[in-house]
Amino acid sequence: MANVDRAGGFRPVGHLGGSSYNGRVREYSVKSDYATAIFVGDAVAVTGAANTDGLANVDIAAAGEVIVGVVVGVKLDRAVAATEHPGYLPASTGGIVLVNDDPMTLFSVQEDSTGGAAGVAAVGDTFNHSVATAGSTTTGMSGHELDSSDVGTGTGFVIVAADRRVDNEPANTSAKYIVKINEHQYSSNSVGG
Repeated sequence: MANVDRAGGFRPVGHLGGSSYNGRVREYSVKSDYATAIFVGDAVAVTGAANTDGLANVDIAAAGEVIVGVVVGVKLDRAVAATEHPGYLPASTGGIVLVNDDPMTLFSVQEDSTGGAAGVAAVGDTFNHSVATAGSTTTGMSGHELDSSDVGTGTGFVIVAADRRVDNEPANTSAKYIVKINEHQYSSNSVGG
């Protein structure tokens, strides 16, 4: 069975300790001069600055950058229609994003299949994420994917398991995997690449 190629960024699905995802989030700020849209499922990094309310500023995490978490929502701003539907923060808008910043959260993510399928042999390996595809302004979902061309060499995430869903075949391209942030802002523990 062929996997459906439908990137959606990183989607929280559980906790490394075995519990279910409980919706835990923290607010972070995005500066109004940040010229890139931020979508649900995007991996983000702290910029080293904060807004006037003391919320840390974030932007899209580049491959290999230390990650603070994954955007799981955007705080509604009635003056910015896209924050209501479909729920993303347009470029150069500024606002508040809701981020799952728990270092033990597990996420489901699709591989980009660059160079072929990662396959089950990649379980336990590290990788970076690919930000090559922009998110969707129709759905509000991220275009971030697992960069399968650097499995075993990238260090941003670690593959915990293949996502055991009926519509997922790990041996084929566009497979989905359960991953954990490896290089996390709030954790000194990481798996080597």
